[in-house]
Amino acid sequence: MTERITEQAKDRIRKWGKGRDADIPLRYTTTGDAMDEAFKDFAGMMADLAPCVNAKKDGDAPVTLPSLLVGSRVTYQAIPHDRELEPFLELLADADAFSDRVSAEVRERLAQLTLPALVKVYVTPFCPHCPNVVSLLLGLAAVSEQVRVTVIDGELFPDAAVKDKVSAAPTVILDGQFRWTGSVDAAELVTLMLDRDPANLGADALRSMIEEGDAEGVARMMSQRGKIFGAFIDLLAHPRWSVRLGAMVAFESLAEVDAGLAKEIVEPLTALFEKVDDMVKGDLLHVLGESGNQTALPFLEGVAAGDDDEEMQEAAREAIEKLKEGG
Repeated sequence: MTERITEQAKDRIRKWGKGRDADIPLRYTTTGDAMDEAFKDFAGMMADLAPCVNAKKDGDAPVTLPSLLVGSRVTYQAIPHDRELEPFLELLADADAFSDRVSAEVRERLAQLTLPALVKVYVTPFCPHCPNVVSLLLGLAAVSEQVRVTVIDGELFPDAAVKDKVSAAPTVILDGQFRWTGSVDAAELVTLMLDRDPANLGADALRSMIEEGDAEGVARMMSQRGKIFGAFIDLLAHPRWSVRLGAMVAFESLAEVDAGLAKEIVEPLTALFEKVDDMVKGDLLHVLGESGNQTALPFLEGVAAGDDDEEMQEAAREAIEKLKEGG
């Protein structure tokens, strides 16, 4: 894919990097996707053309597509070239520079943002309007730590575009719920960020809170609204161990602040149990044991006496013991 980078673009990268003595990190990820090598090659090319760039593989980023990571708030699931190259280079040089493009009014409103706002923007390399929209979103991310931006090349990842029902560029999607095609008004976007119901946050937004060390905040939001969020159940059953661990920490916080609500976890977890793999099942059994809900006992006893392997049976027995201790 680096063959898509023209000699003119390479010259632009060389000029951009000339005289810069700062160590500019550019992390890339691989996910087993067919595009993995293209992202690795692009990061390597950036380092070759601009020695100030320090390209390094990141094996811990929670992404599902190969990506370029700039700082903690911007992900490129795109290989920037043509019109998309300029904002990318500007971002690498100084992410805060984009904050100058955010009006005082929008800055003031962003200061009130307490929930993560995950924004996807679908672009295509030759889209005339995409760079302006990307720059606007990068400005919001520069101003607020709560705003995370993912730039996705819809031509490079057509399956992702189909999944998100994207048929035109630029398309902006906030938390998987709200979308704009074409131009985007920053004030309107920030208003929606502020007015969202936390109960409707997606799993990625909740995960972001937990990974930022605010597991108690997730528990508190659920307690305040008197419901266990559907996206939180998704985190408890997430295939990635670190995500499940964070969700379990949040659940333990919920059990402390709202024991009654924590008991309501039993029904959704038992309904989900047979749909997940054994590693996830073991963690769900642990959560059932922490739920304090005695109605989980027949289910746990069934697992303990069933045909599952010894490790699963032991996890069920430990959960039973925990429930009986609390009963």
